[in-house]
Amino acid sequence: MGKFAKYKNKVYPVFIRNGKYRLKSIAREPGFKELVDLTGKVHQDIYVKEVDLEDLELIYERKYRIIYQGREYKPFAIGELVIENFKISLFSSDYLDYEKNGFIKKEQFVFMKEVSINEIDRLVLIKTPIDKFKELPEEKIIIPSNDILEYYEKFINN
Repeated sequence: MGKFAKYKNKVYPVFIRNGKYRLKSIAREPGFKELVDLTGKVHQDIYVKEVDLEDLELIYERKYRIIYQGREYKPFAIGELVIENFKISLFSSDYLDYEKNGFIKKEQFVFMKEVSINEIDRLVLIKTPIDKFKELPEEKIIIPSNDILEYYEKFINN
């Protein structure tokens, strides 16, 4: 799950700190500066811009659900969705998935299964507005199995 902001008709990852909204980009854009991390290192491939909430068109949390064999699962990942070797890891807390669906027990009530993206029915992207936009409706975008890899390369893994 990550936070994103729409600013001047473009979507950026956003980090919130001290009431400021820091947009992040991998492209040099007007008003963005090279990221200087806490150690003072300048990152010439990451650009940031601090804006006020009033400057944003939308801010939302992005999360995913994976539909596999007709059931909904969360991805087994910290942060964003992860695809490795054309596979996605599914998370379940349901013991029946362990008993009947080939999930591996990681710890008590934590079960995981790696599946090929070709086995997935679809991926559901959920955008939940936050902050002053929280009254707006949640948006769900369905990504069919055959489009998951293209979506991943375009929107997540860049």
